[in-house]
Amino acid sequence: MLTRAFLLFAFCTLSTALSSQSGQQLLERKEYETARVAFENELRQDEESVEALLGMARLYAEEAYTLYNPDTAYIYLREAQRHIRKLSGGQQKKLERAGLDKSSIRRLKNEIRDKGLLFAIEKGGSEALTQYMEHYSRLDSDNEMKAMQAFLQARFEELQRAGAYEGLRDFARSRKRDIREYLPGLADPLQNAIFDAYFRNRDSTHLNSLFNLLADYPEAAARLDAPLSKVLWEQPFIAQAERYLRGLDHSQLPRTIRVVYYYHYITGDWGDLLGFQNRYPLYADSFNIQAAITIARTAPDLGLGFTDGRLPVYQHYIELAAPVHQAFVALQQIIARSLERGQWESAAATVRQFAPYFGEGDSRIASLLDMLAQPEEGVAPLPISEAVNSELGEYAPVISADGQRLFFCRNRGNNEDIFAARREGESWGNPYPIEALNTAENHEAPLAISTDNTTLLMYDGGIVKYTDKQPDGWSAPRNFFSGPYAPEWQGSTTFASNREAVIFAARSMDIIGARNDDNIDLFVSQRQPDGNWGPPVNLGPILNTPFEDRSPFLHPDMRTLYFSSRGHGGLGSLDVFVTTRIGDGWLEWTEPKNLGKEINKPGRDWGYKISTDGTTAYFSGDAPGKREELYQVAVPERFRPQPVATIRGHILGLDGRPLTAELILEDLSTGEPAGRIQADPESGAFFVTLPSGRLYSYTVEGPGLYPVSNNIDLRDSITIREAEENIQAPTLAEIQEGNITLPLKNLFFETDQFRIRPESYPELNRLASLIKAYALSVEVAGHTDYTGGAEYNQALSQNRAEAVRSYLLGQGVDAGQISAAGYGASQPLADNETETGRALNRRVEIRFRGGGGEERGRR
Repeated sequence: MLTRAFLLFAFCTLSTALSSQSGQQLLERKEYETARVAFENELRQDEESVEALLGMARLYAEEAYTLYNPDTAYIYLREAQRHIRKLSGGQQKKLERAGLDKSSIRRLKNEIRDKGLLFAIEKGGSEALTQYMEHYSRLDSDNEMKAMQAFLQARFEELQRAGAYEGLRDFARSRKRDIREYLPGLADPLQNAIFDAYFRNRDSTHLNSLFNLLADYPEAAARLDAPLSKVLWEQPFIAQAERYLRGLDHSQLPRTIRVVYYYHYITGDWGDLLGFQNRYPLYADSFNIQAAITIARTAPDLGLGFTDGRLPVYQHYIELAAPVHQAFVALQQIIARSLERGQWESAAATVRQFAPYFGEGDSRIASLLDMLAQPEEGVAPLPISEAVNSELGEYAPVISADGQRLFFCRNRGNNEDIFAARREGESWGNPYPIEALNTAENHEAPLAISTDNTTLLMYDGGIVKYTDKQPDGWSAPRNFFSGPYAPEWQGSTTFASNREAVIFAARSMDIIGARNDDNIDLFVSQRQPDGNWGPPVNLGPILNTPFEDRSPFLHPDMRTLYFSSRGHGGLGSLDVFVTTRIGDGWLEWTEPKNLGKEINKPGRDWGYKISTDGTTAYFSGDAPGKREELYQVAVPERFRPQPVATIRGHILGLDGRPLTAELILEDLSTGEPAGRIQADPESGAFFVTLPSGRLYSYTVEGPGLYPVSNNIDLRDSITIREAEENIQAPTLAEIQEGNITLPLKNLFFETDQFRIRPESYPELNRLASLIKAYALSVEVAGHTDYTGGAEYNQALSQNRAEAVRSYLLGQGVDAGQISAAGYGASQPLADNETETGRALNRRVEIRFRGGGGEERGRR
């Protein structure tokens, strides 16, 4: 006790002594810790003591002090300055007499700033220097220069060590002015580091990023010429490239300009070549442009067609111009008559005669000879129906996925309008105009009908529009593409059967090859989470050519795409091709295959639509004495799509009336959405197509409806499957009343087990949400078939019911709302003597309990 009192007395005595001594004197004697205690004592007595605050600033600015920290010194200094501004004139003079005048304080401030910069540099890293510049306000020009130089150098070295292209690029862009002002010598090393990182770590095959790099560093054009020309050759988005090339020094990009020239040259169009020459005058005497223009001017007028008398002109032109596209078109016209007569060998002989002019390995010549050598498959187009075809001319057929509706365009004098017909047996009924969609001003034509028959896409003067089926007809057409993503010209469009993507023909800056009126490409747009359509993406050079690629039709298998092309070669000016999607993306496709000499003719073959079963193609073609009419033809086996499953039926209420609802499709293996199908708003009818290879669920969704669901397993399906099901969906009001029993059809267990499989979670999660939201009271009822003993079946059914109850409790359902019971094989729904019956009897049901009444619902 005495010792403690003595220590307390000693401490108080020491504090008083230190406070009475000048902290400044202690600081001069380098008694740093004692000085700190003295200054702190003064600040405890007067927290606004300017002398003590400045003393602490000097203390922490002393490099010999073990706690040396200019940043801390600067904090004390700024606090002292803040209090000086509040002093009276007399108090400020007192400070000056003590040697703390404005000039000495300014010197101290500059000293601390200088030391702070060195302190930050010694810490290392750009962050310390950033903190320095933020911490020390109003730096003088010298400190600002040094700090910025140190920061820029440090940040560059950090990014260089990381080797990240994006980081270096963003640093160069955001600090461009600072580098020019404070550290111009960094520009070249930074550019070198950016280029090294780009070609080391980044996908240098991305055309846009290369051009963006060129836009940032136009002075490095010569360095980028080789990689740019290589990528442009592989991804010939020439129109896009020429947009970037405007305003650049073309003399530094000879390889890139050569690639651009090639795609103008292969058109064989002299106007195209002349336009190139005008845009790139530096190369006016390069690439033999003058000779190419002269040859192009000798081209026969291909629009007039071929006659025997014009053979010398055609032959001379091909000899000079091949392998350009116009020369190949001339060859197609020469063999057209032989093709029309089925004289395949005669046509092949002519092709072989001219083949040397196109050079060895020309894929168009090889494909043409291969097609002509193929044996005939006996397919012959037939008029679709006398009731449909007329003297007026019909084209652009669209067949519904269920095969029951036909839409097409009919020429009515100076106007083209949309007509429709319904199937009657093996033929079609009388067509009728859809007047709600037709106008007197524009030409309208159908493009596609959604799988569920509720949305029709239509062409209207270069714009794709859509209209929705309503109880009283079709809605007013609206633009399908809108906003910044709308292409300047839009053509044929096809839905993916899940309505999550569309493939369409368009003319835009993102086309393969040079920009001209004849160059049309295929694009894909995917539905975004907000329901809008995303930016169009070119399907790439496997499918698209520098010429006309159009009229896509994506089969409901969502794999097989049919389209027409001028650029892939073939028999006529447009041939139909087929390709298959690779993987789950939209940009990888197999090499297109020509549908052959019995389907494709010398003219324009386009607008092909394939039946859901893949056996029949519908198209329009020239007819003797008529403009065009509709045809159908059997699709050769080798060109057919993959098999799909179809489900048709009606969505009905418990009273049997049709409901306005959707079917939500889900891939149970992945939990990913697989599409939405709208039931017919008038009849409640629905039609679903599902590609093979997956386990799907389909769930009713509609205002005030209980989400009844089912599934179809196509994981091992290799043939076409057809199913019919009328789905009865109770309302949530009926569920709340109780006395309804519904099976959990998307509940899965291992055989003879009661562990719930993950594919069951979506169904159970929906159920849990409804029980909680509507305070429902339910019983989970388990059932088995009659195989196995009664005791075993009772235990299995009880365990499965308990497993479901446990899962629902885990999702937040109150234990008082749910019970579980097993009934073994005592309540069969079907005959236990068949496998189908036993499968129906193995089930778990949800019994919604309520206030009396006869039990209703589906078992």
